[in-house]
Amino acid sequence: MVEAKRVGVQISNRWIVKEVSFTIEPGQLVSIIGPNGAGKSTLLKVIAGERALHHGHVQINGQDIRNHPSSEIARLRGVLSQQLHLPFSMKVIEVVMLGRYPYRKKETNAQSRLIALQCLEDVGMASFENRQMETLSGGEQQRVHLARVLTQISIENSTKNRYLLLDEPTASQDITQKYRLLSLLKYLCKEKGVGVLIILHDLHLAAQYSDQILLLKNGSALAYGQPQKVLSRHRIQEVFDLPEDIYAGTFNNTIQGLVHPLSFF
Repeated sequence: MVEAKRVGVQISNRWIVKEVSFTIEPGQLVSIIGPNGAGKSTLLKVIAGERALHHGHVQINGQDIRNHPSSEIARLRGVLSQQLHLPFSMKVIEVVMLGRYPYRKKETNAQSRLIALQCLEDVGMASFENRQMETLSGGEQQRVHLARVLTQISIENSTKNRYLLLDEPTASQDITQKYRLLSLLKYLCKEKGVGVLIILHDLHLAAQYSDQILLLKNGSALAYGQPQKVLSRHRIQEVFDLPEDIYAGTFNNTIQGLVHPLSFF
């Protein structure tokens, strides 16, 4: 389990994240939602161990993340950031195989390649292994990097719980790929016991696929729980500063759509 307790991050005397607590259980998909500037990416970086916190603590599998060696952390969680830049030209397969770097002393290059190829197939990029990354669309590059982090936590018969921390992985995807990606993540949760923390802006996807939702605004957690409890009409209007006459329809206790009859302007 990943457990965040009263996490706080301060920049220039301003709290970017304030007293946020939540958990990621193995086999569970937790979404973070909220408006721009709510502190979502900062919080994810803290959970990943990539950013220092100024208050509270984060534990992964019962141990404070600050006490985990970086090599061990790399085998427990894969992180997909918003900004994905390569310093030089690389083939797709080379990028994906970077995910096996933490295992370089334990497996052969051929073994690493087999795992990387399987993860490319999982994200629908099996035929792209020899393409240069710069020839791909933004959405395709994003899926290659997703394959890389899947490769990083791919361990058969592991007794340690593993986690994926994903910052807006659907941002550059078309509607088909969005649903394919979320379906893959749910499969990994239910069949492989992977815990997933994902930042989403699409409330429909969050409602349909999340086990738990963390709702942030101005760095604070306004709600945390099951989608039907978090995504109420009142909260959606409050958090996203929507007009009062916006309609948040529901279907099977989850959000169905946001429909406004007039322009915002």
